[in-house]
Amino acid sequence: MMDIIFGLWADGGALPEQGGDGPGALGSPVVGPDGLLEILETVCGLGAPSVPNVVRVAAYQAALEAAGPQRFWSRSLEADGWATARILLGWRDTLVDMGWNAGAAWRSPRLTDLAAAEAAATELPLAACDRVAALAHHLSAGRPLPIARIRLIEARPHYSPGWRRLFDRLEACGVSLIPIEPAPQAKTGIALGRLQRWMQNGAPFQEGSDGSVTLATCASTALAAEVVGQWLAISDEPDILIIAQEGDTHLLDEALAAAGLPRAGRSRASAHRGALQTLLLAFKVAWAPFEPRALLELLLFPGSPVAQRAGGRLAAAIEDAPGRQGPRWQAAWERIMTHEIERAGDDAAEKHKAEARIARWRSWVEPEPADPVAGMPLADALAICDRVTSWATARHAQDEDPLYRATASIAADVRRALIALGRDRLPRALVERVIDQALDIGHDNPLAIAEASSWRCVSHPGGVWNATGTIIWWNFRSTGEALVRQPWTEAERRELAAAGSPADADTIAASAASAAWERAVMHARSRLILVNAGLDAEEEEAQHPLAHRLAPATKLLAHRLRLERAIETSDIDLAGTALGRERLETRALPKTRTIWPTPDRHGDKVAALEHSATSFESGLACQLMWALKHVAKLRRGRVRSVPDANQLLGNLAHALAQEIFQPGAPPEAGAAEAVASGRLEALIDEMAAPLRLPEYAAQLALARRRLPPAMRALSRTLHDNGLVVEASEFQTSALFDAALAVRGAIDLVARDAAGHHVIIDLKWTRRPAKRLDELAGGKAVQLATYGAMLADDRPYRAGYFLLNQRQFATLAANGLIGRPVEGVRSLPDTWAAIRDSWGRLAHVANGSGLVAGGLEGSADHLPADLPILLEANCRWCDYQTICRTRGLA
Repeated sequence: MMDIIFGLWADGGALPEQGGDGPGALGSPVVGPDGLLEILETVCGLGAPSVPNVVRVAAYQAALEAAGPQRFWSRSLEADGWATARILLGWRDTLVDMGWNAGAAWRSPRLTDLAAAEAAATELPLAACDRVAALAHHLSAGRPLPIARIRLIEARPHYSPGWRRLFDRLEACGVSLIPIEPAPQAKTGIALGRLQRWMQNGAPFQEGSDGSVTLATCASTALAAEVVGQWLAISDEPDILIIAQEGDTHLLDEALAAAGLPRAGRSRASAHRGALQTLLLAFKVAWAPFEPRALLELLLFPGSPVAQRAGGRLAAAIEDAPGRQGPRWQAAWERIMTHEIERAGDDAAEKHKAEARIARWRSWVEPEPADPVAGMPLADALAICDRVTSWATARHAQDEDPLYRATASIAADVRRALIALGRDRLPRALVERVIDQALDIGHDNPLAIAEASSWRCVSHPGGVWNATGTIIWWNFRSTGEALVRQPWTEAERRELAAAGSPADADTIAASAASAAWERAVMHARSRLILVNAGLDAEEEEAQHPLAHRLAPATKLLAHRLRLERAIETSDIDLAGTALGRERLETRALPKTRTIWPTPDRHGDKVAALEHSATSFESGLACQLMWALKHVAKLRRGRVRSVPDANQLLGNLAHALAQEIFQPGAPPEAGAAEAVASGRLEALIDEMAAPLRLPEYAAQLALARRRLPPAMRALSRTLHDNGLVVEASEFQTSALFDAALAVRGAIDLVARDAAGHHVIIDLKWTRRPAKRLDELAGGKAVQLATYGAMLADDRPYRAGYFLLNQRQFATLAANGLIGRPVEGVRSLPDTWAAIRDSWGRLAHVANGSGLVAGGLEGSADHLPADLPILLEANCRWCDYQTICRTRGLA
């Protein structure tokens, strides 16, 4: 015969772990509601697979809709059907637990409507309350059970009405139900013992703390974990229990491992773990408008359903031109197909596998777009769920990662829920609510594994049902549990009570939780250590409710300790144990440096470089930054990302200009604007799809309002100056004296009536001041570099076409029609200044060292008469922490 220990929180772990008298026992399990239901259903032959709540909510939403209009929930159901169904399903389950008979005649309008919903919910899967009610009905005949007794961790009134009725049936079947009465376990001579007896009966006590009760606070959770780990490392207590409130010991585990101790291995369930987001991403890429960021995440996360060799190419295309219809996207697919066919060789079977693999990848990244309002066809939604399930199942079979198994389960649950909704088309908002509900259970960290240790860990104090030595209550902070309020009015309560299904008082859940907290304290024999860590640890709002309950006694009996003392003094006392702390020798952080020694062979590497206008701009602003970026190739770590809205607008403008202004006579202004208007929408889909998203509505309107007129203005500029287009996006390079190799791409190259080159650099910018200042100050490095490469020693003219402002900014001395700017020197003179300054800066680098521009005193290390020197923008520099412009914070 079985001897069962049953408690509301024992499913998450309990101490002791079995109910026998020795170190092990057979037939004496410690179980929670799920565990006891499984035992009783197995005994009675009533077992059935549990159904996830997401499926039940979907089925109940369908039932609410089928119950007809003019219900008390009708307006809420129309506004947010899923949330309404979730809330009302909770009400329904509460009623069932109370013993509610939906078939009876009810006077209350809300009870009447809920009864109508119950009648319509013929396909509603069973919840725990239904299973408890079914067991109670099954046992009403007084069947014999192979269970001798059930010991109750909680007091009987703290269980719900359904469980209390089941207890009555169990007793009628001959099962003894015995409450476990908590009693003080510590000796009366220590503060912990006096605290426990005060909690039990309010007995007066002698003041004084002795370390057996400790209230520890710390603003740093990491420091608190370090101190607790140090205490565990030197403690000789053989019987220790850690209560990990909220079920998470990540930081504590790190500290334990650092101290050479086993990990507790508790982890809070989270929906934001790797593969769990795959289903949501798979749906996101299937909605219109297309979301490039979602596809980028799907392609780049480790273990992506698209192999890295293909996903990398597609991700590069998305980063370069965010869209699924443009030439870059198609080119990426062509390279992928060529590569896969080449890998297959001449084997027909391998070629068939390669074709199937490519088709599978396409189904992930190019699903049929669905209208978010009209909804996705049910068949398409189920296909996405099936695709995720198949992939996750295969991955789990390959590497046994539990996250893949959980992903497959979630996808299957969402599939069942979508079917249960009973709709032909599914709006985006509804699908995402379903997925959020399915993900709500989350998954713990698969890397958080409990290691063999002399202590035990439970996630809730309610799991402690017998004596233990020392209790460390980790994360002893405010908690939201027990905040339960019944929705019933007084009239509804009276009607329910009259029908034999009385509602419990609102305070029952709070009383049960409070009793569980106090019970844990009562079971400690030698020490109680309560640890509250966090930035607000000293704030009243951050205190655990039990801390308020114990405050009258703990202020006289407990030792209060700020764990920050561990970094202030050489030793602290925690729970009567002295912890030695060793002060580390501190070192001053590196100071700002303006001159840096030039590395060996720096000159050889510089000689082998191919420069660009951007490279010149970097070097003329800061030698150190230029050397790190262009010579050492030191790059900041980055992940692929979608360009921001401003860059997307610039890319669109360049693409339009490249298409419209082909070699030859430029189109008329009106024709250029018309072509731009006609091509803009298609180009947005090809290379700037994020502009279709609601959050970019303002930028999309700006593109439609500004870009076609910008093409018109550019055409007018070409006509006004009598220019003929020679090339757009022209790639050029040149080799100058001293083996100075330079390359670049010129946006637009034209020729005037005399056959001389005119260079037009297209700029999309909100503020034109920077470009105008460059022209005025003789610092237009890009224009001067392009001119030197293209025209050599022949005459040329150049300028910036400011697309957003629809202005052609050029030097007044050029004689071009546009926005003339008086400059201190011509563009050829600017190139000469660049060459002169570049050579003299190289001499400085080879002599005294590399100068960090922008820092105070940097000018002292530079020649005083440099013809051109640009201002270093340290704010946007990737190397601020090297030269110490900015610290490491």
